[in-house]
Amino acid sequence: MSPIYPHNFIGSVEALSKVLGLTKEELVTLANKSNKYFYVAKRVEKEDKSIRLTYDVRPELKRIHEKICSSLLKRVIYPDYIQGGVKGKYYLSNCQIHTNKKVVIKEDVSNFFPSISQKVVHEVWAGFFKFPNDVSQLLSELVTLNGYLVQGGKASGFLCNLVLWERESKLVFDLSQKGYQYSRFVDDITVSCTRNISKEEQSYIISKVYGMLKSIDANPNKAKHKIMSNGVRQQLHKVNLNTETPTLPKTERAKIKAAVFQCEQEYENNVNPIEYKSLFNRTMGRVNTLSRMHQKMGQELQERLQKIKPKNHNAF
Repeated sequence: MSPIYPHNFIGSVEALSKVLGLTKEELVTLANKSNKYFYVAKRVEKEDKSIRLTYDVRPELKRIHEKICSSLLKRVIYPDYIQGGVKGKYYLSNCQIHTNKKVVIKEDVSNFFPSISQKVVHEVWAGFFKFPNDVSQLLSELVTLNGYLVQGGKASGFLCNLVLWERESKLVFDLSQKGYQYSRFVDDITVSCTRNISKEEQSYIISKVYGMLKSIDANPNKAKHKIMSNGVRQQLHKVNLNTETPTLPKTERAKIKAAVFQCEQEYENNVNPIEYKSLFNRTMGRVNTLSRMHQKMGQELQERLQKIKPKNHNAF
């Protein structure tokens, strides 16, 4: 039920320095000045009109983040209920867990990344990886900005998968004993059941999930809280769950079909080749996504696109 790290223990700052390819002095200096290497890469307005900040990191620190990921975080073996940012798993595999259920409960974590403090990150390094305090402190300073995780950091997604490692595994075991299926896709938590459940059971599940989040000072986004019975359209990641396999809503399928038709029209009209290539690539990506759920329709649309592939052009 828990993530596993079956690899070498890092028992000292000297050992960590060797793993990261720095001297001890270089590592300590970089950790002390790590805040100055972060910068805002993108600002996106969310549905509630708040701004989501996505960060990037300058090369001096990015190289170390890549080492932390490749040498430590990517070597963790994650349980099946962790579905986001794990090799071989993606949003459709998360949806598949909850298809054809009587009840689906969906919760979202509010501002998940910036709510995870350096203290909580330290607990991951010291508690899950079992590294000593000085090693854990340096690693925590390297991956946080002003004491918190940021969205966009190479290590942030992996750490988000681990911040609940002990509490989450206990919750999953408890819920599975009662016949509930649990999964988490980064900040989306979903619990479903093959039978109808009472209001009391629903309240029990929700209180357990909220209590787990509260333990790391994260808060649920109650505006996105949903309880969906099989009598209504059940959706997760904008995908329908009511049948045995995930499906795209009819409206989305129609939009993708219309996008293919637009490509055909643009191709015939010999529009700007750079703009057309961009349109074609976006549309092909949408068609490929559709193909995973609607194979016949996807194949037909792919064949249409193959006939109108962008022509070779020097501008490409």
